[in-house]
Amino acid sequence: MKISTASRLALLLSLLVSASLAQAASTLSIQFVGEDPNAPVLSTSFSDDYATGRLSYVDAGGRSFYAYCVELQQDFAPASLGMKTYTVGSFSAPQATALQGLFSTSYAGLSNAYQQAAFQVAVWEITHEKESSTFNVSAGNGGFFFAGLSDVSAAGAADLNANFTNQVNSYLAAASDYQGPARYQLTRLDHKGFQDLVVATAVPEPSSYALLLCGLAGMGLIVRRRTVR
Repeated sequence: MKISTASRLALLLSLLVSASLAQAASTLSIQFVGEDPNAPVLSTSFSDDYATGRLSYVDAGGRSFYAYCVELQQDFAPASLGMKTYTVGSFSAPQATALQGLFSTSYAGLSNAYQQAAFQVAVWEITHEKESSTFNVSAGNGGFFFAGLSDVSAAGAADLNANFTNQVNSYLAAASDYQGPARYQLTRLDHKGFQDLVVATAVPEPSSYALLLCGLAGMGLIVRRRTVR
């Protein structure tokens, strides 16, 4: 059986990445920076009046990144506590599949705090609902569900809550239907005293494999030249 050039490149890059990951530490020191300042305040069956959205962090090397909470039983570590060491964990197979579908279909299109909040609630549905259940955050549905926006007037609350519920459920429906490739590497970060997190890193497009490998080949050529000298 012949293997295409693209497949060879993908395989080689996969091996290189695997080798790097095998050497990587299983812990990561990070510090909480803050929530989205425009994050909607809302309640779920697991939380009350909680500012909800993506979370900003920085690692020990000063690199900034975003994360989402996957555990509502604990709070995030305040920035005043400084760096905290998290352990790289894992999701169950059904959770990993659903989260990959969620990120692959909706993450790149998030453009405002409202959508970020809906996306976070979708993450919670996946990580807090019974794995045998159909994803649906409508009030009273399953163990985890959306209970309402907290910072809205009573007059328009019903419509706003219905719209938010529909937004979350649309993300979940797209995630459940997704059959495509994994577009993100999802990493779970666990801490005994604070919220566990999920961090997404984009998987390179096939065309990027060739560019990366050309760069690696160039580095090898430079090394050989130095060796000859």
